[in-house]
Amino acid sequence: MEEKNNQLSIYSLDHLKPEVVAVAFAKCSRSPDSFAKIAAELTDEKSADFHEKWVVGYGHSSVAEHATLHMAVENISILGTKILEDNRLASYTEKSTRYQVFDRDRYYKPANIIESKHGEKYERIMNEIYDTYNSLFTPMQEFINKKYPKQPEENDRAYAATNKARACDNIRYLLPTATLTNLGMTANARAFEHAVVKLSSNPLQEIQTIGKILKEEALKITPTLIKFANENAYLKSAAEKMKMAAEKNLETTPQSVNAVEIVDYDHEAENKLITALLYKHSVLPYKQIFESVKKMTAEEKEKIIDNALADRATYDQPIREFEHIYYTFDILMDYGAFRDIQRHRMCTQTNQAVTIIHGYDTPEEIVEAGMEEKYKEVMDKAANLYSTLYPDFPNEAQYVVPLGFRKRVLYTWNLRELHHFIPLRSGTKGHISYRRIAQACWQKLNEVQPLLAKYIRVNMEEGSSSWASTMFNPDYNYMPKKN
Repeated sequence: MEEKNNQLSIYSLDHLKPEVVAVAFAKCSRSPDSFAKIAAELTDEKSADFHEKWVVGYGHSSVAEHATLHMAVENISILGTKILEDNRLASYTEKSTRYQVFDRDRYYKPANIIESKHGEKYERIMNEIYDTYNSLFTPMQEFINKKYPKQPEENDRAYAATNKARACDNIRYLLPTATLTNLGMTANARAFEHAVVKLSSNPLQEIQTIGKILKEEALKITPTLIKFANENAYLKSAAEKMKMAAEKNLETTPQSVNAVEIVDYDHEAENKLITALLYKHSVLPYKQIFESVKKMTAEEKEKIIDNALADRATYDQPIREFEHIYYTFDILMDYGAFRDIQRHRMCTQTNQAVTIIHGYDTPEEIVEAGMEEKYKEVMDKAANLYSTLYPDFPNEAQYVVPLGFRKRVLYTWNLRELHHFIPLRSGTKGHISYRRIAQACWQKLNEVQPLLAKYIRVNMEEGSSSWASTMFNPDYNYMPKKN
């Protein structure tokens, strides 16, 4: 009997309610019983009482991480998805602008704008933008089919899907951030509570409403764990005070800088990485190892890094010690590229508001297909609408900005994350706009630390210009017209 009790046992508790699972796991720290026995003695009421006392009362929030929720969010604006997805400890899947054509009239209409003197103009200009977007799809697809004729080895379905994606990749730059989309979200209750607090504290009414409904739906599944997730006074006041400080102390005209810049990095990165690699296999303190590493020759250091990475297969990530090295990048990119790069949310991101001040990108094939005039006309209309709305509704004005306009984001990645981001986003199957961002990140890293950059599997091929956002080509960059 004793031997049987000592046997390894692994089983699922997914048949139980999330709050019951959380209590069953939490109680194992003080109970000798099996998880199955603990769970069998629990009821919804007992689980709620436990969470009231330990999670809510004593702040043992880690217990809530064992309760998982899955939420379907439909008819959320593209702008809203990026705010929701700013909560890093969750998983998201979103409707793609590459594989679907978005419908006219399916865009968010902020009540305060619609009820104001700007309401008629908002709807009229937005309708014109979507009319142009939809009208360009068929001729763009015809242009793409001529430029990329079907090859003998391609099957009809794959060819049609690829060329539809190419067409959508070009016209997606016209879609405003008000475009309604769908998103699936999976998170544990602790992360979910944090998300609801942030959403409820956002200045946009749409985001506050999303936070309210998410909480209502989550309470049906976890009635205790997130019931105190509400608007947070600190988050609101901190944002307001920092905005005032920026307005008081900073200039308003951006300087002209490279689209991708490393603004901060550790000049001792190589020595610190090697120290971390050796640390795990030693009994010495960090400082002692670091001093030994500094005395090594360049060849000795390179050999250690070689050995740490030599046996990696295609999908193997570097070992965790690479996380000790950090780089901060300031990146200016079109909003479409931002939507993809933001998904690397385990890094630290600080993104500025959506604006027209940095101008917009124009896909090369929009020009090749003879659509440049219509494209620029729409972008200028959107810019003028933004300028009209901004004095009265600075937050809501973001909704009218098409994805082709640029925005600025500050990213702090560790070296291990860059080993994931750069190979993935520089690959030939990706959209050229974020491919060029990933390539530029590698180039900047290579300028300051070539020894560490050389191990990152970057793809520097130009790839298909049919997916191009030509942010590095001044012939295709435009600033919006002034009123």
